[in-house]
Amino acid sequence: MSVPLAVIAARILTGAAVRPFDTQLDRMLDLAQATPSSVIAVAGPDAAEAMSGLWRRGYERVEAARRATCPAADELCDLLLVAGCERATGAADLTRATRGMLRTGGMAIIDAGRMSDPDERLRLCGLLAEAGFTVEPDAHLAAEIAARRLPDAVWKRAA
Repeated sequence: MSVPLAVIAARILTGAAVRPFDTQLDRMLDLAQATPSSVIAVAGPDAAEAMSGLWRRGYERVEAARRATCPAADELCDLLLVAGCERATGAADLTRATRGMLRTGGMAIIDAGRMSDPDERLRLCGLLAEAGFTVEPDAHLAAEIAARRLPDAVWKRAA
């Protein structure tokens, strides 16, 4: 997402945040109750921006996530952030592909702010449930959707 130079100048002159993604990242971290000691994986079109924002905030245990291909990873993450997806299917596919990087009971926070249609966010919640996550009933009403990873035995039994 590119911000025009005039908008950046106006934000600097008025004292507003220069990075519009910062407030969204703050909401995602608050929702997850993350601390700088949390192990965080970041995926999605805005992953690079989210990672740099995390590093600026003092989060050191941050990694890029595209696909969980190694079941014997050194360390599973506490939090998976999926940033910048415009469609429910894209966000759900990415979350499903990186699910193996997230510890059981870990939290995935999906940026649904670009999904302006509430039905699209509701569909995302359903897709996340099918992928082995629990989602609160009214989660689709927010710009960020929190989903907790279920244990494999529980998820596969329910499927």
